[in-house]
Amino acid sequence: MAENSFRLRNAVPEDAQAIADLLAELEHPASAADVPARIQAILAEGGAVLLAVDEDGTRLGLMSLARHSALHTPGPVGYITALVTAGAARRRGVGRALVEAARVWAIHHCCVRMSVTSANHRSDAHAFYPAMGMPYTGKRFSTSLDSPRETEGEDKPSGAPQWTPQ
Repeated sequence: MAENSFRLRNAVPEDAQAIADLLAELEHPASAADVPARIQAILAEGGAVLLAVDEDGTRLGLMSLARHSALHTPGPVGYITALVTAGAARRRGVGRALVEAARVWAIHHCCVRMSVTSANHRSDAHAFYPAMGMPYTGKRFSTSLDSPRETEGEDKPSGAPQWTPQ
């Protein structure tokens, strides 16, 4: 197989360990046991999880996608929520192929914009995304929440909003 020969496919639960390994390379550690439920949640929300694999099935890269509506845009926004190429597979076109697939996916889902965030210390990504036609447009501010996961039929935690989320 040629050095840059690979294909993209949808992730499946059996990819859990490889996905956990790729997420660790992105500095977002995850237990392989948690990955199948995360894939299912993304799919249930209309998103996608793609893997780049070589002919032997080695996972070379990972991308997850989401779509959301926003008040400030005339249509939905496609969002690359994670994108990583395995260290051994860099400079083979994997990242480029994943971003191109994200663009196709976003257009197919009627998105009017596609966005991605990248940690401040990822200078390689800060050079990569503009080369993919995604220029720097601003900063993201974020905080972690200690929010309990809601399950169907459970009462809302105390301190729930006074309005009813829809």
